[in-house]
Amino acid sequence: MTNTSRRDDLILSHLPQVELLARRLHRRCPQVELDDLIQAGTIGLIRAVDRFDPTHGCLLKTIAEHKIRGALLDYLRQIDPLPRSVRRFQKQRDALLAEMERTGAEIRHDWIAQQLGFSAVKYSSLCRTVTAAEPISIQESPSAWKLAG
Repeated sequence: MTNTSRRDDLILSHLPQVELLARRLHRRCPQVELDDLIQAGTIGLIRAVDRFDPTHGCLLKTIAEHKIRGALLDYLRQIDPLPRSVRRFQKQRDALLAEMERTGAEIRHDWIAQQLGFSAVKYSSLCRTVTAAEPISIQESPSAWKLAG
């Protein structure tokens, strides 16, 4: 068996691992196309196979999982218009808003800013950044946004 055919066999035999990890991530990020995740994961698998050295005593499955996950996360970071710090802010803000709604508390953005450790100006700026990065639907946009035809 040639090295190329062995490499191809290893890649093909671990493709189900790529699909499994991509599907798990897709459940958490349904707005991302599953096929795109599978493609990114496959690139991670190929890198794992190319760097795999059986003399090191590690299983290819273990190395592949690490490389596949890394490739999937790299892909998500690549397509995300916001830095991780802003996503972290969004997640924390949304958790506080959900808790306030759940308990029936009055929504007070000054209190949320204080809880997150931001000034009112910085909090407002981060909220605008998050809102600006949200996708909009052409069908739901105001009529003023429609292209002149």
